[in-house]
Amino acid sequence: MIGLIHNFGGEVGAARLIRDDVLEGLYGKAAEGVQRLLEHALKTYVAAAQASTIGDVGISMMGLHPGELKETEVKSLTELLHVAALLYSSLASVDKLDELEETDAPQQEDVNRRFSTEVRGGVGALRPDLLMYFGKGGRLVPGGQIVRFGYFSPKAVLHFTVLNAVRQPAGVRDARARLFELQRARDVAGIGSAALIAAVPRDDDPTLGPKQREQLKINRAEIENEADAVSMKWFAVSAVPEAVARVIDVVT
Repeated sequence: MIGLIHNFGGEVGAARLIRDDVLEGLYGKAAEGVQRLLEHALKTYVAAAQASTIGDVGISMMGLHPGELKETEVKSLTELLHVAALLYSSLASVDKLDELEETDAPQQEDVNRRFSTEVRGGVGALRPDLLMYFGKGGRLVPGGQIVRFGYFSPKAVLHFTVLNAVRQPAGVRDARARLFELQRARDVAGIGSAALIAAVPRDDDPTLGPKQREQLKINRAEIENEADAVSMKWFAVSAVPEAVARVIDVVT
């Protein structure tokens, strides 16, 4: 399968799934021209589907032959492409689709807020007396600006972050920034207990591609080393109940 014409959310589009290295193996130096030809053919199919419906595009164009119309239930365009690649194309590049997923992934601050909210709810169910400290801030130096933390009390300060498999560079930058704020809270403000709790995918997560899994391992080790360098507590968790247990353990 070269690629597919898709209709997601009422919008028709196309994606070439066949890997570049396959085309290079077949066509050598002419592979670049073949890639352009395939991209143009897929665009032609999209134009035809937009003029009628995707189910009506059943004719051969520019050397390509459409297959049967398939339907599936997915949450994002990237998930749709993954389903098509895994079920129907042995020559697709799933790692390439992982790169495309960047545009579908929520922003770092959004996933951090969601994770923090879920942890807060879990802690509140077990220790409602701790709820008052979530989302609070304090001055790290006399007369300084208020710095907001995931959890802030006179005895403990915590930050929550997410190392998303799709937006890993953003997750690493966020973790570094939060480690710095925690270090300041501990060393300058004299708060005794400080820790960064990060939601990290499991190593055996079946939704991760080989490239994502390897990069995740590298980035996780980098954060761990930077936390160790400043003697900062760092906990990687894969589920909210695990994060809840870590919070209660650190602050009590």
